[in-house]
Amino acid sequence: MNIEQTKEAIHVMQAFVDGKEVQCLAHNKEWITTDQPAWNFPSYIYRIKPTAKFRPWTADEVPLGAWMRFKRNPQDRVLLGWVSVQADRDLWLDEREYSTDGGVTWKPCGVVEESK
Repeated sequence: MNIEQTKEAIHVMQAFVDGKEVQCLAHNKEWITTDQPAWNFPSYIYRIKPTAKFRPWTADEVPLGAWMRFKRNPQDRVLLGWVSVQADRDLWLDEREYSTDGGVTWKPCGVVEESK
């Protein structure tokens, strides 16, 4: 292992010590979460498990025609028929939910992105 690989190994191992989930790249090329890593760096690749994070919709991502409601007052609903400005869409992520199935399930007003 070179210095950069060693630094990355230390980073992953420290994250594990700090309670973060660690994954190992399996032979089938899928990441497997492990609670007891073997730390066999010559044979396996390890990483900190990415966490999902929501970001506000862009104008093109707003699901026009979906229902939207306030989280704090869920009985008040409006039909999404506008895109609005980015500042409003930022508030939607914090304060509102939307449904594309007539109110059966509600989701955050944003898009899930994996962070590394």
